[in-house]
Amino acid sequence: MLHIFTYLFTIFGIWALKFILPQIIRRLRGNKLPKGAIIAIRNGPIDNPQKPKNRLSQIAISFAIGIQYVTLLSFVYRLIFGFEGHNLFFILELPIAVNWIGIIGMWLLGVWVSITFIYNVNYTACFSQMKEERYALATGGTYKYVRHPAYIAGVFEIIFIFLGTGIWFMFFGLIGFLALPYQAKEEERMLQEMFGEVYEEYASKTGRFFPKIKKIIKK
Repeated sequence: MLHIFTYLFTIFGIWALKFILPQIIRRLRGNKLPKGAIIAIRNGPIDNPQKPKNRLSQIAISFAIGIQYVTLLSFVYRLIFGFEGHNLFFILELPIAVNWIGIIGMWLLGVWVSITFIYNVNYTACFSQMKEERYALATGGTYKYVRHPAYIAGVFEIIFIFLGTGIWFMFFGLIGFLALPYQAKEEERMLQEMFGEVYEEYASKTGRFFPKIKKIIKK
């Protein structure tokens, strides 16, 4: 494994990138919207009944995200207070080179998610309802390439955390992420109701979880 300082600096540094930096930028930006934002104003709340499969998908994704943070917090605790005692997560001893691949990947994902939060001024957790009457559709930054950049980052985060730390327990989170297609489709349905043809045009140019290869080739 790598030095304890490397892990602590990486974990806390990435959390600062993801949760603190976007808030600072939003405050500095004020009421000015980021590039690529499209405004929709609705007169009343969207009819958003929770279907069983969508409610289950919300629970599943919340479980996947929860596994990541509980595991990382436990890992930080063990780093600070020592590894003595029972190895709860059965940490595998991976080659140092593999650990560095995971660390670099975690930093890249941290930047990716930070940009996502900066460009999506209405970012809402999967288990919450959209409440704003004046809603901004994010089409810039990471949203220029995929419609659900935070979700796909969560999947890769599990992989890179495993490579960086050897905690194979993280892979249990992938079970919850199997529900991503169901949740994504419901969210896209709601956005299409709000933005109509504007969203259809945006969706035709972007991939749901991965960039469209044809668009990249044209560029």
